Amino acid sequence: MTQIRKVQEPDIDETLDARIKTSLCRCFPDNSDTFGKTRAWHGSYPSFSIVMEDRDDIVAHVGIVDRTVRVGDTSLRVAGIQNVFVLADYRGKGLCEVVMTMAMEEAGIQKFDAGLLFCIPELEKVYARSGWNVLRADKTLRIDEMGNEVTLPEYNIAMVYPLQIKEFPLGAIHLMGNDW
Repeated sequence: MTQIRKVQEPDIDETLDARIKTSLCRCFPDNSDTFGKTRAWHGSYPSFSIVMEDRDDIVAHVGIVDRTVRVGDTSLRVAGIQNVFVLADYRGKGLCEVVMTMAMEEAGIQKFDAGLLFCIPELEKVYARSGWNVLRADKTLRIDEMGNEVTLPEYNIAMVYPLQIKEFPLGAIHLMGNDW
């Protein structure tokens, strides 16, 4: 039987951490060197995660990074989406929509301004089914591991989910840290 739950980052114990990392490595074998050690992409840990479990497997997951970003002269608190996965045997059942919807419901309760994610073109439709919209930003800037301000590659599609704000401001997005 599948169970879904929200887990605050401080409540993720070693066992759950290891189970999430194992599933991340299964879904992203090219990044298993990173995910074998940490769930924090570029050092960004989520503030909470939505996990779906079936027996001993974490079968679907999304992490939410709490970040204040700048868009032009506007600061926004965004729910940054990271480490989204559904194990191969569970795909095609709408589980991504389930975890994403639960994540955004919780982000709304926590008064985030909007959800923000970056994806590859092949995944745009997956997120659109959950209410995410493509964001036409001038550019997106991040701070890399060396402290340099760099532009995210153009193949990264920015998508937004309205929460406290109904329209995302126009202009360049500065992540005020590394991407997640």
